[in-house]
Amino acid sequence: MKKIALLWAHFFFMGFFPFFAGTFVSLIIAAAYFFFLQSVNLWVMVVISALVFLTGIPASSYAEEYQGKQDPKSVVIDEVAGQLIALLWAKGLLQVSIAFVLFRIFDGLKPFPLRKFEDFGGGLGIMMDDVGAGLYSLVLVSLFRLLS
Repeated sequence: MKKIALLWAHFFFMGFFPFFAGTFVSLIIAAAYFFFLQSVNLWVMVVISALVFLTGIPASSYAEEYQGKQDPKSVVIDEVAGQLIALLWAKGLLQVSIAFVLFRIFDGLKPFPLRKFEDFGGGLGIMMDDVGAGLYSLVLVSLFRLLS
């Protein structure tokens, strides 16, 4: 089970990508969404996002403990969850691209209260700031979609 937790926390070793692993994984998720998932029912995508989040908490907690570092850069399951949330309402290349860029901006800047979420510690702290960045992005992508 512990090996599975590490595999999941590092999203099938993608977290070990040598440059900007979080951005790399977000881009992979955005591309997978664009090519395969945007036609999937919204509620199915919500359930998938929730499952990634809920299973990401213990997996990232274990990876943090295993690696002996707080919020290791190689743990990218949080990016998977956040990017999936950002993409929930996106349709078409423009909206998927906007969701990707907004998520990366919010994840990097961590506007209030996202940075505070890291204080939760452990897997919950690792996951929550990215979920928040995903939610901020989702709101803006939804507004863009409604106004287009």
